[in-house]
Amino acid sequence: CSSDLEAAVASFSRPFEVHPKKMGLDQGRLQRLVEKFMSPSVKVGVPEEMTDVPASLSQQEVAAVFVKYVPGVQKFLFRQQHGQYSLKFLQVAYKDGLRAFQGTALHGHLLRLFRLIVHYGHEGKDGASGYLSEVAEAFKDCQAVQARTIEHVGLRIRGVALDFKGLITALGDDHKTWALKMLAAERLAKGLAQDGDANPTHYENRLTADLGSCLGLNAADVRRAELDEHARARFGKVHGRDAQSAAVRCRELFDAEAFIRAFVNEVNSF
Repeated sequence: CSSDLEAAVASFSRPFEVHPKKMGLDQGRLQRLVEKFMSPSVKVGVPEEMTDVPASLSQQEVAAVFVKYVPGVQKFLFRQQHGQYSLKFLQVAYKDGLRAFQGTALHGHLLRLFRLIVHYGHEGKDGASGYLSEVAEAFKDCQAVQARTIEHVGLRIRGVALDFKGLITALGDDHKTWALKMLAAERLAKGLAQDGDANPTHYENRLTADLGSCLGLNAADVRRAELDEHARARFGKVHGRDAQSAAVRCRELFDAEAFIRAFVNEVNSF
């Protein structure tokens, strides 16, 4: 499949020329690209654990960091519940971590990343406003959303260096995530599962846990999804023929052309 990607790169005659036919990629090659990327052979692994990050800030200082960088954060509500202000939960998360993950292997991992994010803002480093805003927005939602955002933002701040293969794998992982989100929305619309939440994070986690190994989904996402108690309680495990058909459909939803366009943009940005 690498030869298919190489053929795409070699066929560029000018920046951002990304039409599949102009790139010499027929549908057969696109299909092989999808089959390769949507498999266990191409996946983002579990990140290396970081050393301990002490809680060096007071609760007031934690609140001040978010107030400084996130406009209106004092009025953010947890799940639109009156009197349940997100800022309070942000302060608790800095001190004690996420309650839903206490007693699991992920608790310390998420706690260290969250403190890293807050310290990044406290030190006034580049991009702090965007990072802290993303986290604060997540704290309007459930702890599954909070955990996912903490991990994604924290790892971006850590700036784990990737080689060329790693960059392509990470780019493909973004498009896998979108394919899974579309799969979840489609299955809910068809009545294959019932979820009263406007944001179907828990059902997405159910699918991630059940299909992750065969689709090569991000190992950190799979690990986190397997610990989602709400996903386990609300939805039956997807297995057997249903899992096979869901995996096939997810591969169909992977937008290979969009992936190649994104890849070309990355290449042309250097």
